[in-house]
Amino acid sequence: MIRAAHIADLGSQPLLRLEAYWLEKRGSRAMPSRADIDPADIKELLPQIIMARIEHDPLRVKYSIVGTACARSAGFDYTGRYLDELAFDSESDTDWQEIYREIVREKKPIGGTCRFRTADVEIPYRVAVFPLSNDGIRVDHTIAYEHLTLSLTEMDHVLPVKPAR
Repeated sequence: MIRAAHIADLGSQPLLRLEAYWLEKRGSRAMPSRADIDPADIKELLPQIIMARIEHDPLRVKYSIVGTACARSAGFDYTGRYLDELAFDSESDTDWQEIYREIVREKKPIGGTCRFRTADVEIPYRVAVFPLSNDGIRVDHTIAYEHLTLSLTEMDHVLPVKPAR
């Protein structure tokens, strides 16, 4: 991932919309809680939303919601699966485990540009991941938006997510 200093630097209206929603729900706290997030509030973003639960000791990421567009890009719906159980062969430059470790450590959103690889080409896409905390201290969930649009031809050449070996 090539990091952006600010979500606004990514030039994505959906990412700005999610950031504004996260800031609104956060209020004066460090982070909003998972209970603060109402999918009905951001229904226009849902196809490209990914929500995850963060488990600690050891750190594990379990996907609780994978939007339909994200599942289609991945080649299957990985809702209910752990990140460490999956091989994202379509990701050529992003260490998602490290992104989540950083979010847990820093308690701040991370945004940037990633590269999605199909069998034929690499396509840049923009993404932002926002921390959520039920106790206001420990990150225990995240909400993310992947701004990726694939053509029908590109969809035919997606490298599907598969179980890690």
